[in-house]
Amino acid sequence: MRIAFVGAYGNGKTTLTTELSKKLGLERTHGSAMRDPAGGTPKALEETTEPELIQLAVRRFTERAVEEAAHPEGFLSDGSVLHEWVYSKVRLAVGRFPEPTDTLAEAVREPRTRLFEEVVDQLGLLAKEHARTGYDVFIHCPVEFPLPEGVDPISESFRTLSDELMLDILKTLDIPVHIVTGTFEERLNQILSIPGVSDSA
Repeated sequence: MRIAFVGAYGNGKTTLTTELSKKLGLERTHGSAMRDPAGGTPKALEETTEPELIQLAVRRFTERAVEEAAHPEGFLSDGSVLHEWVYSKVRLAVGRFPEPTDTLAEAVREPRTRLFEEVVDQLGLLAKEHARTGYDVFIHCPVEFPLPEGVDPISESFRTLSDELMLDILKTLDIPVHIVTGTFEERLNQILSIPGVSDSA
């Protein structure tokens, strides 16, 4: 099976895909770290400009698509080709530290930011097209625990908005979506009980 794990930053995707890769014998796929845009000074994702953000999103989309294509027999995607689109759209709409009351629909966009968001939405159409044919099932890891203390590349509200947008997108793809909750062990058992997943081993 071609399984994509989705959810906001810090929701446990990497831990789950790493363990499941061992149990199922499926390759774990992922893109490179979203940092150090080409042609400029090395910098963290949170320090990138809007054009650099889009460049990094395109780079990671391409890496994911190429790596997934190399494993037609099945893989576990830590994230998905939708991940960078969701992150970029939320960041452009409300910034990295939105207030709990902020929504994407009501966010006031500056003209410059709106233009970049339109570009990101076009890239999102490509991501959705790839997802429709590239994945057999989505596993959504919701926000259930806070970010580790001292780790704040985004706010908790950003994570919530990202999760809401991701779920809205998944509803349009006609691909099974399973939401796993609880402790790591509980999530793992829920995933292994999904029809067809254990058969991938």
